[in-house]
Amino acid sequence: MARLDTAKDARILVLEDGLRRLAEMVGNRKFKFHVEYSKLSEILQETGSLIYEVKYSYISSKDVAELPATKKIVDGVSQFSKLVNHAVKATGFKPTTTKEVFTLAEASYVFRIAESFETRMKESPDDPAYAVDILAVEVSQAQPVPESKNLTECRCTDGSRIWRILTNISGVKPKTKLACAVLPPAEMMGIVSEAMFLGGDPLPDDTPLGTLHDPPPAALSQARAQVLQVIKRMM
Repeated sequence: MARLDTAKDARILVLEDGLRRLAEMVGNRKFKFHVEYSKLSEILQETGSLIYEVKYSYISSKDVAELPATKKIVDGVSQFSKLVNHAVKATGFKPTTTKEVFTLAEASYVFRIAESFETRMKESPDDPAYAVDILAVEVSQAQPVPESKNLTECRCTDGSRIWRILTNISGVKPKTKLACAVLPPAEMMGIVSEAMFLGGDPLPDDTPLGTLHDPPPAALSQARAQVLQVIKRMM
């Protein structure tokens, strides 16, 4: 089985970037509800050291997925997620500002990256485009963003949840199926976008919603470019 230059593998670097994002949330106390920050810090101290075992393991992708350090990282982020989600429910917290919405969206993004990491290392190609989830979604609502000349706010479903996506692609209409990448959230015009359309070319009507197993080449190219932007600071 081929050894991998794990230090440059985009799937690992995206996970490392995610852990740094969680560390920034905890360090800056961005959660505006009562949560056990001491426990969150303990989790991140352990995962923050373990990621280097994964990053510099120089073994095959499948072997990376089986590393004890990998399992501990995934379990740690899962525990982090449970603590945050429990705190949100226990306090009845509802985000009321763009910053609060952004923080929860960013945390959710990292949780998703960690949850799917082992599967991604076992099954996905060694291609930056596959370091994040690429989904087929259907637009349910599309409306212009007030005070913006070219932004449209879309609500889309992947069959299991609703995504809010801001786009400058013109002519996006309800019932259209499009490819999107689940990237770190972005804030524009006071609205938080949770994913990004990978071009404006509609997918075939019979495309199943959810994970897009065979993305069009143009969608892969855009996803690849976006992931490379995410991991720039990790290289």
